[in-house]
Amino acid sequence: MDNVILLSRNTTNSGILTLHPKLAESMGITQITARKIRFGAKTYQSIVEISDELPLNGASLSEDILDMLNIPQHCSLEIKQKGNEIQIGPFIGLLAGYYQSSIKKYLEQLRDYVFLYHEIKGAILVFSLDHVDKINHTVKGYLYNPRTKQWEEGTYPYPASIFVMTSSVSSAWIQHFKSVLGDVVFNDFFHTRLSIHKKLASSIGVKCYLPDTNLYGSPQDLYYFLKKFPNLTVKPLNNANRSAIRVYLKNSNSLVISNLRTMETKTFKFNNRDQAFSIFKQYFKDGEYLIQESIDVTGYRTMTIRIITVKDQSGQWKAMGLFTRGEQSGENEGKLMPLVKFQKEMVSDFLQQSDLYASLTYQELTHIAIDTVKEIESMGVHFANAAVDVIIGELGDIWISEIDYFNPSHEIALVAGYPNLYYEILKTNMLYAKKLADF
Repeated sequence: MDNVILLSRNTTNSGILTLHPKLAESMGITQITARKIRFGAKTYQSIVEISDELPLNGASLSEDILDMLNIPQHCSLEIKQKGNEIQIGPFIGLLAGYYQSSIKKYLEQLRDYVFLYHEIKGAILVFSLDHVDKINHTVKGYLYNPRTKQWEEGTYPYPASIFVMTSSVSSAWIQHFKSVLGDVVFNDFFHTRLSIHKKLASSIGVKCYLPDTNLYGSPQDLYYFLKKFPNLTVKPLNNANRSAIRVYLKNSNSLVISNLRTMETKTFKFNNRDQAFSIFKQYFKDGEYLIQESIDVTGYRTMTIRIITVKDQSGQWKAMGLFTRGEQSGENEGKLMPLVKFQKEMVSDFLQQSDLYASLTYQELTHIAIDTVKEIESMGVHFANAAVDVIIGELGDIWISEIDYFNPSHEIALVAGYPNLYYEILKTNMLYAKKLADF
């Protein structure tokens, strides 16, 4: 039996949940009984009755329960019994920012997460931290109305699970939500590139794919690292800041420094070590950067692949899409090369491998990505949405270049021309949130 309920309002009684006999039977209820009704973090004690006057899959809640729990009748809600509770949901929260004024502009974009609502169902609320009532465990936000396909403002209990979509959430906030809801808040952590690198470097299965890496403690560290690797990348420890810098030792007294985001490039001459130190101080603060061997260097062919990794409804990591840059052509010469879906045939062409070896290499890439996120997860964090960037060299060497876990955008699938895959990825995010909400 479909467990989506036809929810109606009972204005004549109070504290009553009435179920159609078939619906009640599917939940193991055969007679009048007392149960708590749960919606999100709130419960309400009620009496459960059975009536064949309701339509099949019909459920009727008395007005006081509906109003107290603020259960939205316009949503496609499911119902289940767990212990002494009857749960109505799923109720999923999308924590999109600190201020409500800032999340309003993202509502249209967040509509993508409910594009396949008929496969997700439930109540889906977008909210911000400044409208959270810690005392009463309520939140004011925007609930998706599947009938009008609009976000509607309202106040609701805390959701049953929370998908963190912003880096502005402090650990104190996360601990507060977890103290009320349990371990159902995901993508909720902060680690530096250094702490993640150290964890991966201790892993037998992943460490062999890591480029040589060091902490930028002072200009001296960068200077001597350049002696070892004349082409390197300096990355901020804070992964939310995505502006990395390429440093290239052109010759014994010439440096080329490029911002990999803006592509701004400058060349510097230096005659001694102190002059080089002075140049580095213009760009980098001690202890705030990671120095990393560059893999994609001039004269050596490489291919960078982004692997989208998400947890599915069963809670298992899954590689849902691999993307790379396409071939340069006369039409887009001088521009960014088009994004394309990474195919096994590309491995064969790039590495001149047989179909069998190319297939094994392709599988190795997905295994590396999933092993990487599992290693990070073993640090005691809860996340389910990430992207892993790997680089293949022309000799078949494979390197992990970046792990993006700050709510990475999966629009790369749209740009590459795979809208169905894009919406499937977002749906998978939501189905994991649904699992955490106990549905």
